[in-house]
Amino acid sequence: MKFRLAVACLLAALLPALAPAAGPLLETSPHGILVDRVLPLAHLEDLDGSKDAPAAGLVRWRQALHELRRAAEPGLDLGWPAPRDVQAAGLAAVRRQDVPLALIHARYDRMTDGDKTAPAEVLALGALRDAVHDGADVRFSVAPEHLLTHGTVPIVGLTFDPDDGAGPRPLVPGRALAAAYGTTGRKALTLTATLEDGRVLCARADLDVVRLATPEPDQTLPITATVPYAGTVASGQAYVLLAPGHTGLTNPVVVVEGFDLDNSMDWPVLYDLLNQENLLEDLRAAGFDAVVLDFTEATEPIQRNAFVLTELLAQVGAVLPPGRTLGLVGASMGGLVSRYALAWLETQGQGHAVRTWVSFDSPHLGANIPVGLQHWVGFFAGESAEAAFLLSRLDTPAARQMLIYHHRATGAGTAAADPMRAAWLADLDAAGGWPLLPRTVAVANGSGAGQDQGFAPGAMLIDYTYRSFLVDLDGDVWAVPDGGSPRTVFYGAINQIWPLPDTYLTVGVGGTLPWDGAPGGSRATMAQMDTTPVPYGDIVALHDSHCFIPTVSALALAGVGPFHDVDGDPDLMARTAFDQVHFPATNQEHIALTPENKAWFLAALQDGLSAVDELPAAAGTGPVLLPAAPNPFNPRTEVRFVLAEPGPVTLRVYDVAGRRVRTLLDRQALGAGAHAAPWLGRDDRGRAVASGVYVVRLEAGGTARTGRVVLAK
Repeated sequence: MKFRLAVACLLAALLPALAPAAGPLLETSPHGILVDRVLPLAHLEDLDGSKDAPAAGLVRWRQALHELRRAAEPGLDLGWPAPRDVQAAGLAAVRRQDVPLALIHARYDRMTDGDKTAPAEVLALGALRDAVHDGADVRFSVAPEHLLTHGTVPIVGLTFDPDDGAGPRPLVPGRALAAAYGTTGRKALTLTATLEDGRVLCARADLDVVRLATPEPDQTLPITATVPYAGTVASGQAYVLLAPGHTGLTNPVVVVEGFDLDNSMDWPVLYDLLNQENLLEDLRAAGFDAVVLDFTEATEPIQRNAFVLTELLAQVGAVLPPGRTLGLVGASMGGLVSRYALAWLETQGQGHAVRTWVSFDSPHLGANIPVGLQHWVGFFAGESAEAAFLLSRLDTPAARQMLIYHHRATGAGTAAADPMRAAWLADLDAAGGWPLLPRTVAVANGSGAGQDQGFAPGAMLIDYTYRSFLVDLDGDVWAVPDGGSPRTVFYGAINQIWPLPDTYLTVGVGGTLPWDGAPGGSRATMAQMDTTPVPYGDIVALHDSHCFIPTVSALALAGVGPFHDVDGDPDLMARTAFDQVHFPATNQEHIALTPENKAWFLAALQDGLSAVDELPAAAGTGPVLLPAAPNPFNPRTEVRFVLAEPGPVTLRVYDVAGRRVRTLLDRQALGAGAHAAPWLGRDDRGRAVASGVYVVRLEAGGTARTGRVVLAK
């Protein structure tokens, strides 16, 4: 996949005007924008308004705006906002399924021979939302302030074809243009601009229609925290989707979102994430009401957003029928938010109705992004709009609180966490550390069998090398080593033709733990870099994924290393504060829902439901597992249940790692009504089992119910 030098030379020969003269850069130019001042990653020359001009994806459009702003001569104020500010303002002004557009139309200059310049023109269309989940009802619009022009002949008319089969139609700035897609997939948006001088220019963008429609929430609750953190309160909104037949919250499951890079995960995106494996709809069919918390700013300090959750829990608890409880799920960072919120409420003596808290691949002992990749982003941030944005996300409070190694704390051959992480952990301890009242369950996406990510400590992860007479580029990344003396984790170089400045950076660390390749919920960051087209050369990923949430972190296993044998640990539950833990044999993508962990979620959320909690609909069509008595017990307890109809029944006991301990009933035919099965605290071989928490699973009528018993010797 390497971009060969011969191809680079051929490209340079075909585009000789791109080569700057061997002399100083001009301080001024006829149009005030001299693109030779910046590394031209957007290839503005392609976005020339011709009929065969390529589509400018959102990333490329942001890069074009970034370069034109940086290429403006000192003192020239284009009056153009930063790329992300344009996007944020556009999205704030439209419905969630609508697509705001922005258009760049500008004249710029580039150097040719000696101190001469040549003019050029760019027309670039940006779809500020590059994917929609309600494709059957979309509106496109361009705000007048997002027509970014400079030094050009005025535009007198716009037409727009959204590729919905209805053809092009006039687009008036400030007015919406309706479109209705009948199919999902990638759509080619085409805008035609007629200029005052009679010329007609063309610009294109892409749009991904993910779904044609997303179910509307039954209610959207604005939530503002009543407790400040560091003098500031956070906010959010909760989307409520009731179970069929419910007119209000009856049996809620509150789901807390994780680290949302740009706060783009609104209801349609969250719905799709939660409904992997049809989990959300299966929960609703089982009688659960979904309450999904979406933070206004997910990257704020974890403590601040935790107080948004405490307010939501208070509001949900206030409308619950008497005696009912709720389930709480925190995904990724949401697990830390919910952990802090519950522990704080209990420490403050404030009640909550949470019976079961599920932490889904959450970084209780820290998250991992290879520190070499962090420095890659930092090194290219000056040239790349996307790298600059990712760097800003790495430097948000929540990221600094979670990352095991942070680029800001890399120096003198060592890597460490940002100081904000220690402050966060101290706050967490002061708030109680862990909730004590609900049943607590951890679900990991990382391997419990010690499977690595496919590379050794210190292995090369990214090889980015480009050579031409215009510019030489290097951006190489290695995994952190396993202890020892410092080794290079990043080498970067931007060597441009004179007189443009050159930049070099080498970063080495030692004494580190090999988190990059450890078992854990993974992120395919390197594979994404490899498959993303870049204007110069080719980013080669030597390995696809890195560990993002280590398995030992998701399960909160204290005092062990990254490659701890989780599955073979006889004292596993003594190492964690969780009542129950689940983990797969192989590494999975972070917060990926699978048939395996879907079953864990369903069992955890159904477990602990009392006869009061059980919905009438569920009780009328399936079994009800009642609390065992006595519980805790030694040495005998009775597992009690009620059948709505006769049929075969299976009743088994499992340990908290999911291993079967005892079969009490094996497809035994029983009549409708109340039943009880004794368990004497022995396994299927008749051996007495150890003290601890055990899970009882009842299967009848095509439905499963789970409960918890505690053997206390």
